[in-house]
Amino acid sequence: MTSLVFIETEARELVKRLSVSRCCALQTALVDLCEAHWRALRGAQPVTPLAQALWSITPPLVDLFIDLYVIADIRLNDVLAGCNLAQGLALVVLAEIQRGNEAGVHLAHEPMQAFETRSLPASWLNRIAALLRGTLDLPHHLHHSKRHAPLWKALAVIASHTKRLDLPAVQAVICLLTASSGPSAAPADAALEKLRHDVEDAGIRFLYRDDGLIHFEQHHHAHKPVRARQLGELLLEIRQQWLR
Repeated sequence: MTSLVFIETEARELVKRLSVSRCCALQTALVDLCEAHWRALRGAQPVTPLAQALWSITPPLVDLFIDLYVIADIRLNDVLAGCNLAQGLALVVLAEIQRGNEAGVHLAHEPMQAFETRSLPASWLNRIAALLRGTLDLPHHLHHSKRHAPLWKALAVIASHTKRLDLPAVQAVICLLTASSGPSAAPADAALEKLRHDVEDAGIRFLYRDDGLIHFEQHHHAHKPVRARQLGELLLEIRQQWLR
């Protein structure tokens, strides 16, 4: 995986003609615009725990940026006045670095590079738009392939159910899956229980999080816990195959 230092160097090279104050102002404006776009896309707050968790977590800034570009939102043109798309994505990269979102940095890096010299394929851009709207189906083979490990397949199952491939959202889902499935004060959540069942069918049962580690069982046996960064790397692989 490309180092954050290298990605940051590339991003800063793209915006080197902009003053520091201009960069800061543009970063803030882009983050605000992307977050406002998500609030419009997500609609009213849902009732059930799984839907609430996904509703509350903003998808990657790069996906929201790209969707604004796909729908030709005039607000993006206004914010980027005098900058091109590669520079805009460089500012997204720098914003994600400042926020400490390593996964978000890597997601924004490839389209930033692509827009330096060419446009991205319309099919890829449209898949991002569909992903944000929950209408993109995960290819059947991704979570039924025998060549992938159970944890990889379990994450693909989560992505298929939730239409989310970003680490913060998937971590929130895993937290829900580690909670007791017994009666509680929370509203009944058939979608969450179906997801729990399908994840266990993939051979994984998430247990708990402790000191940054996710503990789980694989085929009913304790497995070496994984760090969030490892989950992020697996999700990036799934995303790359899903959005081809």
